[in-house]
Amino acid sequence: MAAKWDRWVMWGALGGAGALMVAAVTGRVNRRSGGLLVLREWLDRPLLFGTLVLALFFVALVSSRGKVWARSALGAVVVALAMGTVPLWFLSTVVFSDDHRTTRNEAAPGRPDRRLVVEQDTAGFGPDPLYWVYLDEGTGLGTRRWKVAYVNGDANGIKELGWAGPDRLRLVTEQADLVIRIAGNGRPDRTVEDGY
Repeated sequence: MAAKWDRWVMWGALGGAGALMVAAVTGRVNRRSGGLLVLREWLDRPLLFGTLVLALFFVALVSSRGKVWARSALGAVVVALAMGTVPLWFLSTVVFSDDHRTTRNEAAPGRPDRRLVVEQDTAGFGPDPLYWVYLDEGTGLGTRRWKVAYVNGDANGIKELGWAGPDRLRLVTEQADLVIRIAGNGRPDRTVEDGY
């Protein structure tokens, strides 16, 4: 009876690890421009999901009573993931924090389902501001996030950003004065990268 229970635990842990990997890939795919915002915010956590997968692989390894080669292979995967996860946790929390704070969230004139969102963070250890400009189209679970611009405030700060109408944005930086047109589905006609 104990061997059967161990087998259920092992397969449950492997199934849970597989489900977490699918969820992480789904979140990463929706991080692209035009992806669903709810999937991006909830599932784009590769380091967290990777650590949970590591823990589930360890549970599967401990509960496995199978062949020695299978346990050795799974053990090698667990050790490799553990060694790769520790420096990633350090880098993600200290150097490359992904905790952008929203500094602006403004609806388009006459279009409450279309919002201009600006997120800001600093570059690594430095004080240089970085700006991500997005356009959220839709409401509720169907909201899609489109990337409009990325601006490095050290070299090229944003002087003015705002709605020039329900389907146009105006972005003025130290280098350019741009009008970005928005399609009916919320997609901007261009994505502005720093240095254009």
